[in-house]
Amino acid sequence: MKASLRISLIYIVAGIFWIVWGDNLVEFIFSNKSNETIQLLKVSANILYFLLTGILLYILIQKQFNYLDDKVKELEHVEQIFDNERLKSDHSKKQLDQFIIVASHDLAGPVRQSQGFLELFIRKNQNQLSQNSLNFLQLTLDNFIKIKAIINDITTFSQLSGLESKQELVSLDEVFEKVLHLNSKKILEQKIKLKVDKLPQVKGDYKPLIQLFDNLISNAIKFKDVNRPLIIEVLANSKEGFCTIEIRDNGRGIPVENLENIFYILKRYDYGFIKRGTGMGLAICKRIAEGLGGQIWANSTIGKGSVFYVKLRV
Repeated sequence: MKASLRISLIYIVAGIFWIVWGDNLVEFIFSNKSNETIQLLKVSANILYFLLTGILLYILIQKQFNYLDDKVKELEHVEQIFDNERLKSDHSKKQLDQFIIVASHDLAGPVRQSQGFLELFIRKNQNQLSQNSLNFLQLTLDNFIKIKAIINDITTFSQLSGLESKQELVSLDEVFEKVLHLNSKKILEQKIKLKVDKLPQVKGDYKPLIQLFDNLISNAIKFKDVNRPLIIEVLANSKEGFCTIEIRDNGRGIPVENLENIFYILKRYDYGFIKRGTGMGLAICKRIAEGLGGQIWANSTIGKGSVFYVKLRV
């Protein structure tokens, strides 16, 4: 039992005793005194009781104040530790992002040059080379193209910092106008049916939002079901300061157990399985959405299609 609780219980018991039997006790102890003296002693005893009460309350309040003061100091110390760790973490993250950008830039040059030399070599010597040699060189060229795409994605992912500081209003109608323009060739060639509802304005950054929704539309096109025409619908509903954008498709679908994995780096969904690969599109989408103070998640049914949800501030 805490000391303050013990003192309080003793005080309550003593108080009850004094109220009920205090006057009788004074009369019993000082029965040989005159009535005037006894009355004076009763008043003095009551005054003493209130003085002791005040002292006791002061002690309890001071004790509680000291306890709370110690706890506040502990919390301030812990908060200071957290702030220091956060600053270290932010500093380390900035250093890592800077390293990635520099390393990607250094890697991009040789890859770009090698790709150019190889393309030139194939173009000049394709009539003198066997088909097997051409196939091998073309495979090597495709790998250079993939490496360059990976470097670009890693650089993009690393640069997506500080988005939450953006407070400007962006029209999603304008964003999707640009996204559809970027994918217009695929949409026409594959005869994709695409329906986009009237969309609101959201708080964010125009270019990252284009990248976010371009990745989602491209993803729906990439994983369409070859047995039926692809239908993509874009819907929106607003509630409690947020707008949720739904990207619906009737593609292949994703197994439920894989839905969380698709948003992580180097996880790629393909033909119903999660494979380790170069896919960073959905990881970039996740970083953009969360960097803008929102969320992204998905629901899906194998053979019926998927729905990607993007929740953004309005």
